[in-house]
Amino acid sequence: MLLTDSVYERVAQNMSDFVALHSLDGLYVWVSPSVKRILGYDPEELVGTNPYDLFHPDDKTLIRSKTHQPAVTGEGNIRIRYRIRHASGKYIWFETLTQPIENDKGEVLELQTISRDVTEQVSLEHELAKSEALYRVAMDSLEEGVVVHDEAGRIIAHNPRAADILGMSTDELAGRAPRDPHWQSIHPDGTPFPPEAHPASITLRSGEACSKVLMGVHNSQWNSYRWISINSRSVHSEGCEEPGRAKVVVSFNDVTEQIERENQLRRWSTVYRFSGEAIVIADANGVIKDVNESFLRIIRNNRAAWVGRRLDEISLDSRSEDLFASTIWPALEADGNWRGELWLRDAEGGIQATWAAITKVNKTENAAAHFTLILSDFSERSIKDETLRFYAGNDSLTKLPNRLLLSDRFKVALNTSIRQGTTFACMYLDLDRFKPINDRYGHAVGDIVLQVIAQKISSIVRSMDTIARIGGDEFFGIVVGLEQESEYCAVAERIAKAITEPLDVHGHIISVGVSIGIALYPEHGQTQKSLMEASDAAMFEAKRKGLTVALAVSLRGDDSRPVDHPPANRLSRRQC
Repeated sequence: MLLTDSVYERVAQNMSDFVALHSLDGLYVWVSPSVKRILGYDPEELVGTNPYDLFHPDDKTLIRSKTHQPAVTGEGNIRIRYRIRHASGKYIWFETLTQPIENDKGEVLELQTISRDVTEQVSLEHELAKSEALYRVAMDSLEEGVVVHDEAGRIIAHNPRAADILGMSTDELAGRAPRDPHWQSIHPDGTPFPPEAHPASITLRSGEACSKVLMGVHNSQWNSYRWISINSRSVHSEGCEEPGRAKVVVSFNDVTEQIERENQLRRWSTVYRFSGEAIVIADANGVIKDVNESFLRIIRNNRAAWVGRRLDEISLDSRSEDLFASTIWPALEADGNWRGELWLRDAEGGIQATWAAITKVNKTENAAAHFTLILSDFSERSIKDETLRFYAGNDSLTKLPNRLLLSDRFKVALNTSIRQGTTFACMYLDLDRFKPINDRYGHAVGDIVLQVIAQKISSIVRSMDTIARIGGDEFFGIVVGLEQESEYCAVAERIAKAITEPLDVHGHIISVGVSIGIALYPEHGQTQKSLMEASDAAMFEAKRKGLTVALAVSLRGDDSRPVDHPPANRLSRRQC
């Protein structure tokens, strides 16, 4: 069963009170996100405002004298009920605990308030005080269980729903107290729930209200535990305190189904997140909504790079190209599932062989229609094998692709351009004034400079582009997917600007220059060899003329085979 992120958010909101920090003059300094659920305001609406603007006019004097002023002088554990204006304009009842925040000298720096909405409890208490008959009608109509305890903790009244939830008859429930040995209750962790920790006992003993206390209650007729969420409040009555008079009202809801659903969700979430198999979840339109850690580890990318994309945008090797359109989607539409071999390319250009199972899940009461993709039987490698694989295709100093991996990336760019009728650029980069750095500061500093420059270049190009280190201070780039030569030139200019920014390495301010030659496919070459030579020649021309970036000359014959590609405009070697 799948639940959306909004479900997690609602659960979190419903489990939190409204917490706020105030300056000594009472202004809101910080408020918790739960203010949106409880009062209807966004947190940023309240920060810097005066809460007295929200208090009921009849309660402002009481709040200042009983809470604000004592707390400013250092008094703590101040609890008070009052009315506050909701964003809708109506007033609700708050029960607030106020504490001063002091420094190590005992000086009050700020005030902290923890508030909860007690409107329903206040309403119930008022009804009880007005009329026993009205109280009985209200109690009997509630969907939650309600019991009333006297000063000894005995139940002196309850509504029918309370008996239903606890699985007892009216006679069995009457007169019971939290210390009754027949009660069998536990905490969520399975440990016994002692009578003195029961919300009714706490409220009787301290007068403090309790809210949403989770308790598992056992009944022999169920032979299992039923989970209830309990609230308790003191009953404030005027006049003499007669024996047997109501002292505490306890209300509770049966949350067994919710707890079981949350436990199941946690179990499935754990299985999903930490499964050894890669799992992808997409909506009914094939848009990816979530991926697990195994998928990210295999595809060598982060979650943000995949959420929001379509399933058929997963990078496929030529052996699986067009498989979604030709086979997978038709099979899912006809049968609801597809299984077969998928060859993937990870974010670093590596090839992964996988066995894929894609299932179409129809809409249910608890989950929207969606697709699940499970990738298994990845070729497992040891850490040593992974390291060898990485360094076989990557430069050990900068971690950029080396000539071997560059050749593979070039084939991908070339095949894509031929198939789609597009162009791509090859860029030859040669650093200027780099040798004196090694001579003056040593190779250790020079290595750091190369690493920093590699990071700068990588931060400018996209994941679909390639930047490789092919020599000591030489780099080569493949930039794809742009339409105009000016766009490729702009990328090169950004790279040059980043490289020429001064670097601070071990206290040394170091500046390097760069010369960049650009060759475009197919105008300046149609093979890796011809494009590298054309961009290399353009780079030397830029260096000779003191330019930063230069384009190659138009193609005048090379060793490439004829390619069916739209003719390109002839370009002269010049600065971009």
